[in-house]
Amino acid sequence: MTEKERDMFRYAMETQFRYKFYQNVQFPYLQSLGIDHVFQGFGNEDHGFIGMLHLWWVNEDSGIAYDHPKKGPVTIKGMWRGEWFDTPEQGVVAAQQIEKERIYDEQKLVFLTQNYIRQKTEQRVRKEAERVLQEQQEIESVANEDVEEEAKKVILWN
Repeated sequence: MTEKERDMFRYAMETQFRYKFYQNVQFPYLQSLGIDHVFQGFGNEDHGFIGMLHLWWVNEDSGIAYDHPKKGPVTIKGMWRGEWFDTPEQGVVAAQQIEKERIYDEQKLVFLTQNYIRQKTEQRVRKEAERVLQEQQEIESVANEDVEEEAKKVILWN
């Protein structure tokens, strides 16, 4: 693949990726959730690895004026800049560098979030099991009371 073909593929892939990215309902909220870098690799069997796209959000005016601006719950400010990496390794190194520069440890946040979700799931399962057990005990108690009442009514004749 020539450099011109690669650049053409990259332009098409980036345009399509950005279109889908911008249409996502989560898009307006990403930077407020701390997601300000996105990495996506592109390639196929025919052409091999095309490249890795890195988009990052900057709080700058894009300079784009819309005739009919899209009205939504959130006004989108800033813009997503992009760059391409020629190898997956370059993209991984860039992602690791970005992670290192964060003021928080992303791995710890993921670990804490997973633990929190697991604990909440276990609590919900435990409460459900206790509720089912309580219902079974109530049914057994009522059944035992009914059996005792019937036993009192039965007269044994010798």
